[in-house]
Amino acid sequence: MKCWYRRNSLSYLLWPFSLLWQWAMILRQNLYKRGIFSTTHFPIPIIVVGNLTVGGNGKTPVIIALVELLQEMGFKPGIVSRGYGGSLKKGAHLVTKASNATLVGDEPLLLARRLNCPLAIGAKRVEAVNRLLAHHDCDVVLSDDGLQHLAMGRAMELVVVDGERQFGNGFCLPAGPLREGIKRLQTTDWVIYHSVETAYAQRFFLQPNCFRSLKNPELTRSLQAFSNQTVDVIAAIGYPKRFLEALHALGITVKAKIFRDHHVYTEDELARYKNRTLLMTEKDAVKCSVFDLPDAWYLDVSAVLSKDLEDRLKKHFLLWKNDEHTLR
Repeated sequence: MKCWYRRNSLSYLLWPFSLLWQWAMILRQNLYKRGIFSTTHFPIPIIVVGNLTVGGNGKTPVIIALVELLQEMGFKPGIVSRGYGGSLKKGAHLVTKASNATLVGDEPLLLARRLNCPLAIGAKRVEAVNRLLAHHDCDVVLSDDGLQHLAMGRAMELVVVDGERQFGNGFCLPAGPLREGIKRLQTTDWVIYHSVETAYAQRFFLQPNCFRSLKNPELTRSLQAFSNQTVDVIAAIGYPKRFLEALHALGITVKAKIFRDHHVYTEDELARYKNRTLLMTEKDAVKCSVFDLPDAWYLDVSAVLSKDLEDRLKKHFLLWKNDEHTLR
């Protein structure tokens, strides 16, 4: 919502409800702190990768980068996710590369296909962690989102912040994009910014690598393959502007159709693109691969961590390697 990123009459009209939301979040936090609501702790470290705001902040690429870093260091990571957008609402379920996006959600399927890493989904992340550990020998688990899921204990929190949009108008839902107050950042040392600005030491940026075929991801085209062309584009992500700007930077003129985040595509919606070149994000690709789109391509991107951030993460993870007590 555009009104979330500036203060106007609508945001001020909703401001009292924003205060109620913030008060409810503070009350909930206190109930967990006092032990009235219980938190489940695990014998291995849980890393929560979340954000304070609604919308795309680059969290999924960060999780991919963290999993790859942990694997390089000899860890056996697993991932849990809510499975937002999927139809599996009850219980916890394992996700594989062959899973259906309409059942498990687009982001979990993206992670499962991108990584050699076990993954489980569940509205209750404690159940998802238990299901994951019951079937896989993981020694660290990353939670895709779940910063506000206080029933799940955690050894580490990474809060991802969009360096461009920051915290919008500074209001909590529904007057602004914040899920909880900005003071929440004071509770973690790991606040990382999606930005190329060197002012942020703990930062990352998204690096386009190539275009991959929707039907055969092993088939790639260079980043310049569609330069100086007008190409159809679809996107159903939290912040499509960033994707469109990346295409513009590659010299592509786009004819874009934007859908709401996690939109479930239908064959009728995509029929018009059957005989045309179509570009999309990887998140869209996991849902569109079932359709007959012979000339469709998705942009392969990676999160590049700043040297300062990567060095700090390695030092922190090494503590887990060297001291069993830190795993509790």
